Amino acid sequence: MNSITLEYTVVTNPDSFVGFKYYVKAGQAFDADDFAYSYKLKRSDLDPDSVLATREAAANLQPGEWLTVSHSIAA
Repeated sequence: MNSITLEYTVVTNPDSFVGFKYYVKAGQAFDADDFAYSYKLKRSDLDPDSVLATREAAANLQPGEWLTVSHSIAA
């Protein structure tokens, strides 16, 4: 189906961590399986291109940066 698109933002201020959000710390890899499990999504429904883009963004984080990952579901 691939109807779930991942979105991400790089943040540098840990004070912005409010509510339940999925974060990747610099030096860590984005785990799409863990993300899907955290939000009770089917891993196979995650858009592969957005998963790849999110993994690349996580790999390019600099020390002191975090990636905030969210998703949107196509209607």
